[in-house]
Amino acid sequence: MSVLALTATACGSGDTKEDKSLREQVEVSGAFGEPPKIEIDAPLELTESSSWTEEKGDGDSVGEDSTAILELSLANGSTGKAAISTIDQGRPLEIKLGEQVFPSLNAALVDKPADSRIVVASVADDAYGDSGSPQSGIEGGDPVVMVADILSTDPTSSLDGPTGDTVAAPASAPKLKEKDGVPVRLTFGKARKPKKLTVIQLREGTGPPIESPDRITADYLGQVWDGKKPFGSTFTKQPAEFSIGLGGVVQAWDKALDGQKEGARVMIISPPDLGYGSTPQPNIPANSTLVFVVDVLGVG
Repeated sequence: MSVLALTATACGSGDTKEDKSLREQVEVSGAFGEPPKIEIDAPLELTESSSWTEEKGDGDSVGEDSTAILELSLANGSTGKAAISTIDQGRPLEIKLGEQVFPSLNAALVDKPADSRIVVASVADDAYGDSGSPQSGIEGGDPVVMVADILSTDPTSSLDGPTGDTVAAPASAPKLKEKDGVPVRLTFGKARKPKKLTVIQLREGTGPPIESPDRITADYLGQVWDGKKPFGSTFTKQPAEFSIGLGGVVQAWDKALDGQKEGARVMIISPPDLGYGSTPQPNIPANSTLVFVVDVLGVG
């Protein structure tokens, strides 16, 4: 979480019923993904929380237990003044619905498609409650207006495997071994260990590209250079979901997967400084060069 905390101190209804007269009191303008201009006929008098779609996108829908990536801007409903924004902080917000999220915002996001702009007019009990957030300019009991631009969410469907043309890896690369078509390990033989981040395309992919920050579904295998077996793999388990471009994965992934298409299979050779560096991990010694094979199965 960023410093824009979204934990409510009290829980109200989180009702998302639209109130047409309320929309006349709250006007939002500006382009999606850019700082919104929030104009409020303050003080805003609310008896329940309400939300509406200012701009409807066509991306995957946010599920009840999804993770979503947002640009979120808040204004004080009592004074009409801007409070805090992730856009000003220079970093989108990654939130897990149902956890550390205002009830009013949580309710407003469910079933909304990515690339949508959602406006929430929240009573205090569904936002900061009686404690407020004085450091953000919101006192206890103040209603809050939120503008949420949904940049990405968990893919609602995913591929069974990579798609598109197969690309021959260079002779200097590690070899991927499969069993019944499933990647199981890497062999190194006469492979030459690079000193810099190396990205080797194995399948092109035919779907939409990853545009950081993005939520993706993927299968992966990871192995230490010259290791005998992987330290981790999802190829015989459920695919993983994670964000690209927010620092939640090793830097090598953030750099290598940005721009990869849905359906791509890519080998990523990460030098220590873009992996775990001097900090050892289970089955990963300090200062290890790591090799990953990643199948991009869905882009949210």
